[in-house]
Amino acid sequence: MIEKLKVLDDLKIDKNKPLIVAVSGGVDSMVLIDLLYKAKYKVIITHFNHQTRKENEKERDLVISYAIDKNIPYFVYSLKIRSGNFHEKARNERYLKLKEVAKTHKTKYIVTAHHLDDLAETVLMKITRGSNLYGYAGIHKIVNEDDFIYLKPLLENTKQEIIDYALNNEIKYLEDTSNYKDSYMRNRYRHTIIPIMKQENSNLLNSFNNYHNQVANAFNYIRKNAIKHLDGLKIKLNTFNKQDIAIKNEMIAYLLEQYEIDFTYDLVIKINQILSNNKPNQTYNLSRNYVLIKSYNEAFIEEKTNKISFEVPLKMKENTLPNMKKITLLNNISHNNINKIKICYNELTLPLIARTRKNGDVVKFKYGHKKVKDLLIDLKIPRHLRDDLIVITDSSNTILYIENAYLNETLGNKNNIYIKIGEDK
Repeated sequence: MIEKLKVLDDLKIDKNKPLIVAVSGGVDSMVLIDLLYKAKYKVIITHFNHQTRKENEKERDLVISYAIDKNIPYFVYSLKIRSGNFHEKARNERYLKLKEVAKTHKTKYIVTAHHLDDLAETVLMKITRGSNLYGYAGIHKIVNEDDFIYLKPLLENTKQEIIDYALNNEIKYLEDTSNYKDSYMRNRYRHTIIPIMKQENSNLLNSFNNYHNQVANAFNYIRKNAIKHLDGLKIKLNTFNKQDIAIKNEMIAYLLEQYEIDFTYDLVIKINQILSNNKPNQTYNLSRNYVLIKSYNEAFIEEKTNKISFEVPLKMKENTLPNMKKITLLNNISHNNINKIKICYNELTLPLIARTRKNGDVVKFKYGHKKVKDLLIDLKIPRHLRDDLIVITDSSNTILYIENAYLNETLGNKNNIYIKIGEDK
């Protein structure tokens, strides 16, 4: 029996603050909007017509009729998902519109009609697919995300309780016939697996609710402690390796979430293995757009970029390189530009060349020669930065300078040339 919306009562939401409510025309959302209306919350209805079934227009008309009858403001959006994962794309489109409506009405509250049966189905789907603790807990009653608060006031109520309320209060609603199609994974759990489980436990949904609460509480505690050990959006490995495995995994999961990267528990374990091994530099592809970078004492996620290789002659003025860095060559310096690199030499084969590093590059010291690759390792310059370093040579390929790594001091001291990298400050 549904007596009150406990989540909203617990939050002590100001009833003059608008609640943006997703209303489909099905029994769940029609009961939700009726409960909110009778509790005198200030509600704004948002309805989505997915244009997939003949009943869509009837559902739209029912929602509009209810809104007009109760004098509730409403918005109706027609969505057309043409390809790809329909459910995922439709969900993303709905939440995008819900946030737009919330912004327009200067509120942070978005309310949906998920219930206890939805929670049970979601838990089973997450366990089947793999997830982290947050996912295994299923649907959460309150979610703070992107400056919005998503509320699910019916999450502790069963579908049957919602139907009973609709019947007892003569709430009009329409059945979504797609809910009976076993082509959808959620429906297969709903029609096949959960009924079998209920034969073993008549109080199954309450057990799922208890499971959800325990896992959610454990997750909240672990996440709070995991975030404490992160350095912004970086993992410091000396800190990471001191933590319990649960904290380590949650540090990784949190980082992946910040970049909206879909992941499974298997991926979290793989990353944990990378961060825990003794290799100082590693990369791992996370998606089409992002890569994990492990570099000495830290690990972080970076957007993939195409490395630019180039080799260009330099003029005695400001030069813009293909990677958009600027290099200025000067014969002398004034008091205004003293922060320059000074190269002393007897003879150089001009013009000077700016390029990226090459395999086999060697630099010269007074004590002998060294491969550039070994030099950069010795200096602990992160591997993901090495290909971006500017190398300056003369025309005979003698390396004069490597950005932040090397200055040739074996060329003599009769003449000087000055190099400035970047803009004047």
